[in-house]
Amino acid sequence: PPAVTGIEEGNIVEVIAGPFKGEKARVQRIDQAKEEVTVELFEAMVPIPITVRGDHVRVLEKEVN
Repeated sequence: PPAVTGIEEGNIVEVIAGPFKGEKARVQRIDQAKEEVTVELFEAMVPIPITVRGDHVRVLEKEVN
């Protein structure tokens, strides 16, 4: 299954691999074709969108509609 399955824009995720491991972020955009997600880190002084592989994030919270 694609790595981005179950991830939606607005979800709160934790980065579980790479240089931002342990950081919490909000999902901004999802690229189904590349299986990547663009997230914005909460801890960053300036909100910078970073793109990580879909299997490098774990969903903590779903957006409540």
